[in-house]
Amino acid sequence: MGFLEVMVLIVIVACSIAGYIANQKTRILWKLKAEIKWREVKDDINGISEMHEKYYESGQKMKWMDKNLTKSTKNDFETHIDRYNEYIDFCNSKRVPAKIDHNSFKIIIEETEDAILNPGDALNKALERAQKEYDSEYKNLSITGEKLLEERKKSIYLIFDVENLVNSIAKRPKSFDRKLSEIKVEKSKFQSSLEFAKKQKVNLEKGAAGIGAGVAAGGAVAGIAPTAAMWVATTFGTASTGTAISALSGAAATNAALAWLGGGALTVGGGGMGAGQALLALAGPIGWGIAGTSVLASVCLMVRKRFKIQESKRDEIKRMKAFTESLKEVEAKIEKIIVQTKSIYSDLLKQHKDCLIYQSADYSTFSSEDKAKLATLVNNTKSLAALLGKTVEDDN
Repeated sequence: MGFLEVMVLIVIVACSIAGYIANQKTRILWKLKAEIKWREVKDDINGISEMHEKYYESGQKMKWMDKNLTKSTKNDFETHIDRYNEYIDFCNSKRVPAKIDHNSFKIIIEETEDAILNPGDALNKALERAQKEYDSEYKNLSITGEKLLEERKKSIYLIFDVENLVNSIAKRPKSFDRKLSEIKVEKSKFQSSLEFAKKQKVNLEKGAAGIGAGVAAGGAVAGIAPTAAMWVATTFGTASTGTAISALSGAAATNAALAWLGGGALTVGGGGMGAGQALLALAGPIGWGIAGTSVLASVCLMVRKRFKIQESKRDEIKRMKAFTESLKEVEAKIEKIIVQTKSIYSDLLKQHKDCLIYQSADYSTFSSEDKAKLATLVNNTKSLAALLGKTVEDDN
């Protein structure tokens, strides 16, 4: 490299460093400004929260005849909103993390706005938002559950390859064979769950065909369960209901489907966080609408009709929110299992590739390093196999 080229390189590096330093200074400046704006907007956030508690949470009605109160409250609310939005817009434009969960607080703003500006329609809009949020979280959970199932299917193939490799090695230690037997047991359990799920999926589909989608719970649960059957079976565990679900109808089909989905843990009024609350939310009393627009319409109609008989809209909204939070909690647990599975799979894939040189070799000729590598391969395969059967319940 000549003198000129070296000088050009030095200039380029110097400019890059100068640009980086200038950029860091700018980011620090934006963070300081964001901090100042955050301190200024805290009172507005507290004001919105207080209005939410007063007019939405407590259900207190505005005195519609008191125009001054209505106008004053509306003006205060709009001022709080303008200042809050200014803070969020600044953070977004400068790519500075806001010191508040905007998505969550946005819901509070919408609920407060409805309670103040449209008190007569506030609960209907809140119910609609709760339905949409449940629908969105259900879809997220389904995607996550299917992702875990795919990772486990990939793992099965890799485990099979490792088994073939180890079995081809002559004079291998008996401890390897014992571990391979344990691995085979875990693999068989997973494959059995898949086979069970396939059969029940068919049964659930047959059961759904015999139940009208608009016939309250039975049709909705039976209609949704088949789509979730495969990943639910390996994520929550399975339990036989004794009678083929396809032979049942109405409430009996509903109870059987829930009992299967929840590993038998779902009974009337029963169920814990994992197999109970979460799966009740998964099958939905209100969220069944995610099965399709026609089901959504029929279920929403059913819900609105029974409000006068069974419970208030406010209680229904709280229940739906509780179900949504349950789904979020379960999704986080599934994500954790996915991360664990991916990590071990990635390491094992590389180790298997490195150990292919031992195919059909004689273990007695191995060096200490070779033996250690093979032992690590077997142990990690056992760890991956154990994750095949890990359920959400195992984290409780």
